[in-house]
Amino acid sequence: MEDSSFQSPINQFNYSTETPKKPKKFIYIVIFLIILIGFFLTKNLFFGSDKQKEAAVATPTPTEFQFPTDTPALSPTTAPASSPTVSPTAKSVNPVDQSTGLDRSMLSVEVQNGSGVTGAAAKAADVLTGFGYKIASKGNAGNENYENATIQVKSTKSNFLALLKKDLGFSYTVGSTSADLSSDSTADALVIIGK
Repeated sequence: MEDSSFQSPINQFNYSTETPKKPKKFIYIVIFLIILIGFFLTKNLFFGSDKQKEAAVATPTPTEFQFPTDTPALSPTTAPASSPTVSPTAKSVNPVDQSTGLDRSMLSVEVQNGSGVTGAAAKAADVLTGFGYKIASKGNAGNENYENATIQVKSTKSNFLALLKKDLGFSYTVGSTSADLSSDSTADALVIIGK
């Protein structure tokens, strides 16, 4: 009887001409590309792009003044029939400066256009009204050669000079300032807007 566990040396070795299959480079390249694409997708999902980061960073705008948003309620019995109506969109402005305690509504201002640009006095009057100043009048200056804004106040109101200069400085370049406005002037302060 022949032993089946014994194999001849020729059958032990496989002498076929086929070479064993090795992983192809193509598979490695595909795997590498999948990993690379996955990395970039994950990076954008979790960390966002630079444009998204810039949009997400909010830069607060500094403000020096806080204006209350509530408008005072008027009772129908206290308001006379000839008084102007208060519009619901009008904001009441707190005219009192928090750092000095000065009430801007206590200073009447005459605004003059010294630039020759149409509407310059009206624009400046709107700026000052926004701070709570009382505008006495608007008009044209004696000449149109002013370069910067000029401020004059009466000597009795000289404590408002620095505040008025600071408030106007947000919108205009302020040139000369003085506390020598004539006591005969109808307004407490004179602002001449230059070019």
